Amino acid sequence: MAVWIIASDYATYRSLDAFRALEEVNWSEAPNAHIAPGDVVYLYITRPISAIGVKCCVTSVGLPEPEIDDSEFWVDEQRLLERMNGRTWMRLKRVAVFSDEQRALLKGAVLERYGLRGGFVQSRQRATVELLDYIESVEHGGMLVGDDAVAESADFDPDQVAQFSGQIARDDYGVPDQTANAKTRGSAQRAFADTVKSNYNGQCAITGISTREFLVASHIVPWSEAPEIRLDPRNGICLSTLVDRAFDAGFLQIGTDYVVRIDWTKIVGDAVLGDALKAFDGRRLTMPERHGPHPEYLWRRLQLSPTRAL
Repeated sequence: MAVWIIASDYATYRSLDAFRALEEVNWSEAPNAHIAPGDVVYLYITRPISAIGVKCCVTSVGLPEPEIDDSEFWVDEQRLLERMNGRTWMRLKRVAVFSDEQRALLKGAVLERYGLRGGFVQSRQRATVELLDYIESVEHGGMLVGDDAVAESADFDPDQVAQFSGQIARDDYGVPDQTANAKTRGSAQRAFADTVKSNYNGQCAITGISTREFLVASHIVPWSEAPEIRLDPRNGICLSTLVDRAFDAGFLQIGTDYVVRIDWTKIVGDAVLGDALKAFDGRRLTMPERHGPHPEYLWRRLQLSPTRAL
């Protein structure tokens, strides 16, 4: 079984509406598509949605013409048929139509972090293991409160950002689970990140990197673990993207003495990664002007994955 990501041209065919209404639709296939019955297809809806919107499975291929009447969802039926001249058709069966909250986490800009080339799909491509793991985590709800780097790329509501910024100013740091959908998560992260990055003068506390696109406001105690301190700037550190990933995965840990230590037991067979992280082993965090990392939060983080005593 192969897993594919296929572009769905929003200007030509309303695939989201089609799969909400129909269990199966016909889809054109190129002669060299190599797509087989049983394969899984994720449809990447083009602009203005720019996100994966539908998961389906392939039930048949090589059909000489479409068998299902879904003409109401074609924006320009004649144009579509002309463009598909010389192609055959396959049948796609609906598995899931993703919600607005899920699509916010499946936008091209987010998927690029997980290996989607260029952050968009032009025709079709196979899903990499890393990309598929992320998509499935969103599909099954694991990323609705997802990691910080993803949340900073997610949709947000400016009014909610202002509300959360006001909470931070009042030392009110809680975001209850019952309100934490994807857009709320993106809005909360935006307010949290603005405060944390400002505290660190827009520089990674470990590497010193200051290019905005490479910075993340990383939670010490993860978002999912502590609703009462989700907005607390003392629960955040400004990190570069590589360091943030290493911190999230436990390759890099920060002790209550603010010293960085690398867990070398996790770095096996990847000399390049080892060389990249070696420079930070034993380095002390550059402390912010205000709201430095709370020692209790650092200690709590260490208890979540105590691979070594720090």
